Amino acid sequence: MSKIVPLEACEEIEVWWHHDEDGPRPGPRPDAKPGVTLTPVAPTEVASKPAALPATTLIRPTPFRPTPFRGRSGARPRYHPGAVFDSTPVRRGAARISLGLLLGLVAIGLTVVGLTVNTRFAASFGQTAEAAALLAAVGLTIDCLAIVLPSAAAQLWRDRHVMSASAAWAIWLIALGMTLLAAIGFAATNIGDGVAGRSKVAAEASALAADIERLRAERAAITETRAVATIEAEIQRAQPAAAAVWRQTAGCSNVTMAASGAACAEVLKLRQALGVAQRRDALDAELRSAEARLAPMPAITTGDPQATMAADLVAWISLGHVSLTPHDIHRMRITGLTIIPALAGIIFMFATTLLRARREMPA
Repeated sequence: MSKIVPLEACEEIEVWWHHDEDGPRPGPRPDAKPGVTLTPVAPTEVASKPAALPATTLIRPTPFRPTPFRGRSGARPRYHPGAVFDSTPVRRGAARISLGLLLGLVAIGLTVVGLTVNTRFAASFGQTAEAAALLAAVGLTIDCLAIVLPSAAAQLWRDRHVMSASAAWAIWLIALGMTLLAAIGFAATNIGDGVAGRSKVAAEASALAADIERLRAERAAITETRAVATIEAEIQRAQPAAAAVWRQTAGCSNVTMAASGAACAEVLKLRQALGVAQRRDALDAELRSAEARLAPMPAITTGDPQATMAADLVAWISLGHVSLTPHDIHRMRITGLTIIPALAGIIFMFATTLLRARREMPA
């Protein structure tokens, strides 16, 4: 036996005719829209009005698709009369997906580099293996926070958890500061050591080149071509001519009289030539040694050619109005190499935002 439920009379509602491209149709009073003419009609005319429609006009009921609306913040809005929402999903194009994936790969690469750099640098301060492991763990944890917190803060903000999102951003700033300090230390240490090593090699090469030029100039001024042995033999042949004064002059070494000088003139001349020949041979030996040391050295003229050339280009482009030193360029390079890896979390947040589907939009 079926249960009979008495029906209650509903209250009268105001019925309006909707005149649009689909033809007139009855319904409740909607919000006014451009292109829609609203005409009030009495409730008693609702039943008779559709009969007056043209025979070719078909009124198809729109199927009801219940779709929960969530705005851009992710929260369900409060219902108010007359609100119309479009629940059609917004399609993501190939360009949007490709850009999001590319940013995600870049963020992953920066994350790996940043974690490796900061973990190793933190571990280098440990005096023991245990201390190095603990410092590396601390550095790894801080870097993970710097990477994950931006995405978490953005999601909390979309869910309208303002206090939690603000706290997440505050913690991220602290973690970012520690990450920047570690990255600055690593970059400054390694780049500074590399520049110092190049400067040392350049200085050594420059000094050797200067010595070689000096030795070559001195060697070019020597015109003596006889060998040392040849000059010594000629001295032996010239000694008998000075035999009369040989003992008085201690072998033509202490000439005090004009007659002794005349007798020892040939011997003294040959001895002078012998000294020049010996110096010539010494210069040749030094030149060979300096050239042998310079040959395997790399062709490095300056310790930091990048900073030097960048400073020169800035001065040239600005017509001399902007003058930067290589040390200024060095600071800028350290800053860039430090900040970019630390922003891996922000880049990852951009990637997730691009790949996230936006399904509900208010009409």
